[in-house]
Amino acid sequence: MLIEYFKERKEKLFDIFYILTPLTFFCPNRIFNYVIVLFSATVLASILSDPKSFSRKRWSDLYLIAIPFIIALYGFFLDVIHGDFKKGSTVLETYLTLAIFPLLILLTGATTKRKYLSKLSFFVGSIAVALLSLALALWKNYTDHERMIHNWNFVETVKFYEDHPIGLINWGYFLYMEFASSINFHPTYLSVYFITAIIFGVSLLSRSRLINTFIIGGILLLITEVFLLSSKMSLIILFIVLSLITVYAVFHSSKRIQQATLISVFTTIVIVLALFPASLYRVQTIITDLSSSNNTAQQDLSSTNLHRITLWKNAVQLFQKKPVTGYGLLGTKKAMDSYNARYTTTHFNTHNQYLMFLLIGGCLGGLLFLVSQLILLLRSIRAADYIYTVFLITILLSLLTENLISRHTGVVLYAFFNALFYLHLFNARDEKI
Repeated sequence: MLIEYFKERKEKLFDIFYILTPLTFFCPNRIFNYVIVLFSATVLASILSDPKSFSRKRWSDLYLIAIPFIIALYGFFLDVIHGDFKKGSTVLETYLTLAIFPLLILLTGATTKRKYLSKLSFFVGSIAVALLSLALALWKNYTDHERMIHNWNFVETVKFYEDHPIGLINWGYFLYMEFASSINFHPTYLSVYFITAIIFGVSLLSRSRLINTFIIGGILLLITEVFLLSSKMSLIILFIVLSLITVYAVFHSSKRIQQATLISVFTTIVIVLALFPASLYRVQTIITDLSSSNNTAQQDLSSTNLHRITLWKNAVQLFQKKPVTGYGLLGTKKAMDSYNARYTTTHFNTHNQYLMFLLIGGCLGGLLFLVSQLILLLRSIRAADYIYTVFLITILLSLLTENLISRHTGVVLYAFFNALFYLHLFNARDEKI
């Protein structure tokens, strides 16, 4: 009786998890772990109640999206060989979702409904987080302004504002780190979340004016907050994403008035954001650093705006020492810390996911990861799933300056939606849309 009751309601339970899981990406690890354990337990109960459903799954669909986890597993194997089983297993935990999410999604089914629910949940969650971080940033600036002005980014920004006065906004009410730290997020990662939510928001537009008003308002809020977070790479990605969305919308619009409106809105958004003092400040710092005659490799990694160049050079030099086998998960961390110790005592990773996998698994590991992502991108284009395509472009560009897949907040976003979108490509063939 209980088994029959569960069978009747398991699909609804799975739908609920597809709503809850994206929301947990914004939550502390403990809440995330609770939801994943419950999700896994529900899937296990489903398999036990219907063992035949387990054997009917197409396991071959997992191979391509499992490659990043296979590289991480190889890195852990190297750590074990070097006697670092305990610490290596701790590092491996971060990469487990690369295997868990594809497995859970394959077993439950990447249906169009669940894809929609997940995108909607993540979009609404992003808006809620954006409003919360905005409120907390305003409150912190109001109640603790004296402490916040002792922030190097604030001091540098104010210097620029004083030289280029454009109203009250020049007083840097939102700081690069403080705005995101209110919710315990790295600003660059939060920017990637918001850009992803913008992409999903566009796909959620419908024929209802009321719904579209809410979605467009949410998109404009998220665009503004990506700007306030001030991550240079995220601003570049945002411009690329908005450009791709505008081009797609213009080419798929049959009326010239709509085309002109879309182009005008896009141009207005870009001009407004580009003329804001913070945008001008970020551009000026890039130009100043690039035109500087100083060798960035000789600067303190914690103070230079282009410290990533030094980190990339160090990573390449380390790779040249072990191009075949690589260093492993923990081994890569140790090697980077040792190499960077010449300039700073602060711990830095490669700040480039491609270089990270190159160090973890050698030539083969780096090549496998790059090729797998390009195949995913090509398949999304071939299937005309443009939301998946733009999502992948956002992630792949982010990986140029951040180890997005090596930290919890980044890997869960990538692992879940990459698996959901990719497996849906196969599932959609049998669905009536």
